[in-house]
Amino acid sequence: MSDTFWTALSATATAAAFFAVTWRSILTRRALGTAQQALATADQALIASQAVALDAARTRLDGQAPTVSVRIHEVPWPPLAWTPHGMPVNPWPNGYEWHFPAMQEERIVLQACIEVQNHAQSHVTLDCQGDLYVAVEQRPTAAGSSLLFPEQRVRRLFLQKDFTIKELSENYEAQQAGRPLPHRVEGSITVHDGRDNGVTDAWDLELTGCPVRPVEERQGLWVVAASSLPGDSGADLLEYEVQPPRRRIYWVSRQRGEQLPEPTFTINVPGELPAIQS
Repeated sequence: MSDTFWTALSATATAAAFFAVTWRSILTRRALGTAQQALATADQALIASQAVALDAARTRLDGQAPTVSVRIHEVPWPPLAWTPHGMPVNPWPNGYEWHFPAMQEERIVLQACIEVQNHAQSHVTLDCQGDLYVAVEQRPTAAGSSLLFPEQRVRRLFLQKDFTIKELSENYEAQQAGRPLPHRVEGSITVHDGRDNGVTDAWDLELTGCPVRPVEERQGLWVVAASSLPGDSGADLLEYEVQPPRRRIYWVSRQRGEQLPEPTFTINVPGELPAIQS
């Protein structure tokens, strides 16, 4: 036989061997992909079952948690004048004038009355931080920690802080420029019933606004702003939430500081493996 025949036969055998190796590689890759898909599916099933268990645990803790409500009951308007002798009681009258700089250090109190109500049948611990006070013999005293007893008991707190007229003029200028207001009254309330495996509820409270305005064409003169709402409520000049949103923390163990994780129900479908490049 000629050399050409043997050369062609050798080339055919080489091509067949290459095809066999390539096909085996494809089959191996497909088998590996199938195994990876099976493992990913098993992992996602485990994640889903863990999420269901976490959600069930949170539902159980929700059912055992004491029901407590926090709301802003009243915000005085016109704003109150600061006094060194106790709780502020006298409002600045609408249209009262302050001449800058001579009177810019006079002070206004922004105040909101907060009602915390225990609707449960057991007592809870109430912790207050920030600008939260109780009136003791008509003097503001830091609210701190206390027990709130059951059966519709209500604790009356005051979210309040005094600001200079200059500071509140800066709020007005920030509002006109579209910036966040720099001067705010802030406090936080947390409530729990002491259970190690239980919940802690928290509310963040904030009060701010622009109770003073400049007088046009009279430089350095500021006045108590006039509300445009019926009854002169001042709600259009102050910023606050009547029903502040609640944050709830779920505890595996409060003493150990171990929180229950958030359940995750999202299942990612495994993607296709990249094609084999020849």
